[in-house]
Amino acid sequence: MSKTVDIYLPLDARPICNQTVWPVAEKQISHLCEVIRDAGWEPNVLNPEGFASSVYEGMQTIEKSSAERLIVFFAGWTYPDFVVSPLWQTPENCKKLLLGSLIPDFPGAVGLMAAAAGCSQVGMETSRCFVEDFEQHDAYSEAVSTFLETGRYDYPEQKSVEIPVSQESREKAKLVREQLSGMIYGAVGPRSMEMWNKISDADFLQYFGIARLGFDGLRLAKMAEKIDDAKAEKAMQFLMDKGMEFKLGSDPDKVLTKDMVIFQMKVYYALLELKEEFGLDFIGVQDQLDWIQHYPATDLTLGILNNKLRPDSDGNTFVSATEADDGAAVTMQVLKLLSGGEPVGFNDLRYWDSKEGLYWFVNSGALAPYFAHGSHESLEGAWSERQTPMYFKAGGGTCSAAVKKPGVATWARFSYRNNKMYLCAGRGVTDVPTEEQWLKRTERCNRDWPQWYLRLCSKIEQNLNSNHPMVVFGDYLADLKALAEQMDIPFECYDYCTPSEIKS
Repeated sequence: MSKTVDIYLPLDARPICNQTVWPVAEKQISHLCEVIRDAGWEPNVLNPEGFASSVYEGMQTIEKSSAERLIVFFAGWTYPDFVVSPLWQTPENCKKLLLGSLIPDFPGAVGLMAAAAGCSQVGMETSRCFVEDFEQHDAYSEAVSTFLETGRYDYPEQKSVEIPVSQESREKAKLVREQLSGMIYGAVGPRSMEMWNKISDADFLQYFGIARLGFDGLRLAKMAEKIDDAKAEKAMQFLMDKGMEFKLGSDPDKVLTKDMVIFQMKVYYALLELKEEFGLDFIGVQDQLDWIQHYPATDLTLGILNNKLRPDSDGNTFVSATEADDGAAVTMQVLKLLSGGEPVGFNDLRYWDSKEGLYWFVNSGALAPYFAHGSHESLEGAWSERQTPMYFKAGGGTCSAAVKKPGVATWARFSYRNNKMYLCAGRGVTDVPTEEQWLKRTERCNRDWPQWYLRLCSKIEQNLNSNHPMVVFGDYLADLKALAEQMDIPFECYDYCTPSEIKS
């Protein structure tokens, strides 16, 4: 066997993102190549001139690969199908390592998790490795060397705790299954950012008894344009009266403007109209990438919909997943039902501090203001500012918050392996940061986005086949296991300790 390893570099469809990340990635790749050479192998970077920024470019780049070892390097957020479809073209004997940058600056780990989910769904085996400090070769040389020599790298397994299921949990799960049957889910837009997070109409019916309706984003835009300005402005005033802060300015290229927020409130009412017209029980909205090139992001809208306290509220949350993530939306709906209607958090697994055992759940949107302090009577602690121009061309804000509601939380996710659905879940405890801690953590990690810090009962990065774990306050692990039994699908729990052990 030739001791050459090919290295493939995918990233984003937006030139500004690729231009921003490339100088950092070049240095990281240089160190990675040193580690490979020290292991007695020769690195061959397939696209040294820059990132592949489309499926087409990815296909062309992978055609150059002939080695039996392939490393896919994630320097930041990476469109998953820039990886999955090209890798599918490689020979069966080609072993694949997904290696992600874990620096807080850019979401390389998020891109890796999203791509790993797609690879898992089509039954393509990959190993994964995360690197934070590329200059510290000793921290990841063993993982790289093991992959090169054996064709695989696995994190050390930890024994999961037993999750007993009571009759009460089984009855609760049965009720939730009955509630889901006959519901209607509305998806606005196709899959977001080439992500493998869709659930087919057939699977929605077969597994959940739910009908899936699809809507074009143009319909939503046109509906929003018809909403009266005064109605949207009144909704914005409602949010401010309830304690939410809007960090407004006049330059739309740099700051959030009132016009952006007014449009986002129009989208809020347009989605409620869509809900009423088609009898929707929960929704997913694409937002990225097409929408945000022309309109303010829907993130503020979706976060507010996930809140009980909101303009013209009926007292209930209306589950709304961003990025047209069907798997996230149905997971949120399940957690909402199990928790008796409480808000459910939409998250990205952005970063983790192994020494502290601390996970940072950070996503651009759809997190309800409730999570700031756990109040259904106030929006204090939540704010909205213009999201990062590099990602959001037309601006728009989100429901920013540093989650300061303490307590046990349950994360969950419906995922696919070999095109078969399964449910995975686990628990953790919220780490409530001081203002100083929050400021320090967000120095290099999108302060304009909501942040939720958790001490989890497992190392989920090793096994999770999604970049989007959904989270609700409370312990619903046994209920979720019972639901998986009801649905006759596999259940996976990675917890190796309990929340009480973390607290102590």
